[in-house]
Amino acid sequence: MSFGPRASDAIDAAIDAAGAVGFVTVCRGDDPTSGYLTGLDVEFDVVYVRLPGETHLRVPATVDVPDVPVASIRVDDSPAGMAAAAVLADGAPTGTVLTPQTVPHDAALHLESAGYDLSSTTVVRDARATKDEDEHGAIEAVQRAATRAIRTAAVILDDASVEDETLVWGDAPLSTERLRRQMNATLAIEGVDTAGATTVTAGTRGRDGDAVELVPGEPIVVSVSPRGPNGYRGALARTFVVDADGGWERRANVACDAARDVALVEANPGADAGFVGSEIRAETAAFGFAMDSEVTRDVGGGIGLSAREAPPLDGDAELVAGNVLKIRAAITHPDHGDVELVDVLVVGDDGPRYLADAPTGLEPSRWTD
Repeated sequence: MSFGPRASDAIDAAIDAAGAVGFVTVCRGDDPTSGYLTGLDVEFDVVYVRLPGETHLRVPATVDVPDVPVASIRVDDSPAGMAAAAVLADGAPTGTVLTPQTVPHDAALHLESAGYDLSSTTVVRDARATKDEDEHGAIEAVQRAATRAIRTAAVILDDASVEDETLVWGDAPLSTERLRRQMNATLAIEGVDTAGATTVTAGTRGRDGDAVELVPGEPIVVSVSPRGPNGYRGALARTFVVDADGGWERRANVACDAARDVALVEANPGADAGFVGSEIRAETAAFGFAMDSEVTRDVGGGIGLSAREAPPLDGDAELVAGNVLKIRAAITHPDHGDVELVDVLVVGDDGPRYLADAPTGLEPSRWTD
């Protein structure tokens, strides 16, 4: 369960700034926003209503009523908008209500028919973009688990032998699927959920998810994005080559490593997030790679309860202390394969830092020293 309830102060400030009477959203059971706003780990929908200084939750009659000390709980099986309007009417029979753009259309219609004007707000998205020390700690713990999973892959690759142009480990050919399962076993031992996000790709083979046997000399990208017990995500990816002889993959890895360093220089409070993203791509291309066909456009963005959240690195948002960013530098080629480095970076008052900083070289042995 995520740390919560959260964002009530930010919502109150938004209500006050807009001259509104309250805030309404419908939290889907599988939406991380539900845990963020309510502190509940539930599978049912919750209607969340915030009046200044008061949180009200509507739950269906078919579930056990949860215990939320800082909120008033109502059992109501009426449509979400009608249930929210009933709560609002006790404090303000008319006025402007703030809602996120994701509020269901039928809920919006019920609120409007009850006499409320709706005004869109990004207050919850913006609040989630800035993490506090507890959230930083939760993400860092997951990132440490991610690092151990990548280390597992590196140790196996370093221990593998070459037989008939195939990597062999444990007296059997080593495949992308065997390596992925070993990484997931490490994540399980670490007490985090794989979140279905562990991947291993080899050269140009297996990009569609099919298991392929690993061979020396080709880039092997191992990537994890686990979810911790509090719901917060990590992200880490590295590229390894067994018996590397230089060439394209080494130049690509140097380019990605340089782009990673650029993020560490540029991602300061007050920086334009889109500029940071463009600098990551520009630095990658500076090593002779085509910006339009080889340098991957996706350079990351905010990470937290979701693998992708605000701020994006392709927009005009301003970075602030507390932002946590997934930084991705990647190059792809139809003949050589992929090279990728992914890390998680925290924007601090005194500058950015990587969480669980890890080796970036192609040689698996760098992780076994």
